[in-house]
Amino acid sequence: MLTWLSIQGLALVERIELSFDPSLNVLTGETGAGKSLILGSIALLLGERADPDWLRAGAEHGFVEGVFDLAGRPDLLAEVRGLEIEPEEDKVIVRRELSGEGKSRALVNGRTVLLSQLRRLGDLLVDLHGQHEHQLLLHPENQTEFYDAWAGLTADRQALRGERAALLEERRDLLERRAAWDRDRSEEERLREDLAELSRAALQPGEEESLKQERERLRHRERIIESLRAARQALAAEEGGAEGSVRRASKTLRSLAALVPDQDALAVEAEALLDSLRNVAGKIEDAEASALEDPLPLDQIETRLDLIHRLARKHRTHFDGLLELRESLEARARAMDAEGSESLETRERALGARTAELAARLDRFLALRQDQSARFSREVGGRLQRLGFQKATLTIQPAEAVEGRERPALDPIPIPGVEFVFRPNVGETPRPLRRIASGGELSRVMLAIKSLMAERDRVAVLVFDEVDQGIGGATGEEVGRMLRAIAGRRQVLCITHLPLIAAHGVRHFEVLKSSARGRTTTQVRPLSGKEREEEIARLLAGARVTETTRKQARELLHAAAA
Repeated sequence: MLTWLSIQGLALVERIELSFDPSLNVLTGETGAGKSLILGSIALLLGERADPDWLRAGAEHGFVEGVFDLAGRPDLLAEVRGLEIEPEEDKVIVRRELSGEGKSRALVNGRTVLLSQLRRLGDLLVDLHGQHEHQLLLHPENQTEFYDAWAGLTADRQALRGERAALLEERRDLLERRAAWDRDRSEEERLREDLAELSRAALQPGEEESLKQERERLRHRERIIESLRAARQALAAEEGGAEGSVRRASKTLRSLAALVPDQDALAVEAEALLDSLRNVAGKIEDAEASALEDPLPLDQIETRLDLIHRLARKHRTHFDGLLELRESLEARARAMDAEGSESLETRERALGARTAELAARLDRFLALRQDQSARFSREVGGRLQRLGFQKATLTIQPAEAVEGRERPALDPIPIPGVEFVFRPNVGETPRPLRRIASGGELSRVMLAIKSLMAERDRVAVLVFDEVDQGIGGATGEEVGRMLRAIAGRRQVLCITHLPLIAAHGVRHFEVLKSSARGRTTTQVRPLSGKEREEEIARLLAGARVTETTRKQARELLHAAAA
């Protein structure tokens, strides 16, 4: 519910702070006092367009702020969190700021939000009926939700929607797989030829680089052999080779160390050098032996490299890409063997059967929905009569054409919605509810609908303006009773000129204008006791309030409270 509303620097308001009752709140006052400003301020909180002309003359900034307490409404708290808004202690604080530069800013719980996000939040919190149109029930999708909830069909509709979504997903997957299968069939011969060619090539990881290195080695084979032989001979020659020289030096130093122990370290170092030379000589000898082995013919290496390069050019890739392509083709070939057209056809037949079953379930659902329509029209019609529409009817009709039922079985149709159709008088053409021109007429129709659904309606606050337009007497009394009944389930704010309605308010506010120091200001004050009696008397008699009208006011208040 809306527990608190603060307005500052807007229109004729310097500063107003209002605390609302959880049930029925009524606002009364002279014409032009500023009652519409209260509703306009609430509309700003709901995301309506902000006009710089709203600012009070001379004010650079203005704002409206409201506190919505959603305690006890886990459904709304979940919906609010779905908008990425986190309530604080189950409260949502909405603030709308305006500046003289024509800019506005919206904040929810101190965090700036987009206007579109604020509008979605407003749709959850408040349903405002009257000249400021913020009317959820004018949208056919919301009328569908309302009607199905009233008829107890919400779970059935959601189940149908879930099954349809699952069928659409299955259809999408099947179409993709069928297209891939058909594509593979058209490419199967080429695919298998490419795979066979790559398989025959038997490429091995790192093979190309290895072949290139071997080719370079063969091109310089004679020079390599000569170099290795010369190096070996230089080390191994008995007299002139490095190994012979180091060996003689090592023996000499070892003999010296035997006479002079201080020279032992030199002998050890010389012996280590000799071991290193012998090790190098052995490696050179092995390399020379390897170079002397019969090599792979150079023409075979070139032929292998030519094959690799031809395959790479054909498939526009590199050597590693050929290995990856071979794996990919092997996987596709396995898939073709595993998933033939028979399995796809089996799934398609199953999809067709599920789609047919969905159509049958939808027919049963629509029949249940239609079965409830007479009772809906009867119950709403009774309320319309009590509200002054003696011959009016409210019925339902499909909100969209059902020709789509003839579409292919693989394309399940959307779940049809309903739309409210209103006929104010006998002989007139029924029209969709959204096309009702009169604000007061629309408000009373909405009141009849809301009274029917007060317990199940999800919004936290209902605001009615012009609900008393064109009515009086017993009808006005009935409007008051309906508003009071709705307020037992949902918070209601109502602007009225009728004492018969105002008397039913649990909290009563008077909107009035005053002038001081050359400035006109709109003020709002809560009324109780004698002040409220005086306001009800004024609504009864206008400016000429008498003791008789005061007595009538007391009787109205007493009767409403009974």
